[in-house]
Amino acid sequence: MTVAVRLYAGVKERAGKARLEVDGATIAAVRAAVAKECPAIAVQLASCRFAVNDEFVGDDAAVPSGAVVDVIPPVSGG
Repeated sequence: MTVAVRLYAGVKERAGKARLEVDGATIAAVRAAVAKECPAIAVQLASCRFAVNDEFVGDDAAVPSGAVVDVIPPVSGG
């Protein structure tokens, strides 16, 4: 199933795009598909959090049809 993926902050800048569409029924599959589609952010994805429809989820979470997946990189501030 194809899902919409939104990228933020550093991963968006490195990927050169804010949105993409990939196939994946779980977050683990979506993570792998994003890494394949955007190799420049593949290493960084290991430290990113993923959210499905605005709820943080783990790699084993199912991605329902029509869902939006957000890729949230770690942030720091001061």
